[in-house]
Amino acid sequence: MLKTYFGLQIYENNLVKLDDIKELPFYKFFDESMKGSACPMINDIVYIHLTDWQEFSKYFIKTGKHRYS
Repeated sequence: MLKTYFGLQIYENNLVKLDDIKELPFYKFFDESMKGSACPMINDIVYIHLTDWQEFSKYFIKTGKHRYS
């Protein structure tokens, strides 16, 4: 099982489950940063593209901010 930042599992097609991100204490902060972004839905489960998650995570770790702050 492959994992990415903050221990989240990477699913098929390089996706991360939004429900997994919701379990993190800074989910609302992440949600603000994703406004206007496309999120695939597969079998009624919302996913985030791995590249979007990684870019958010790197910027958040480095600066404590997201792209709109």
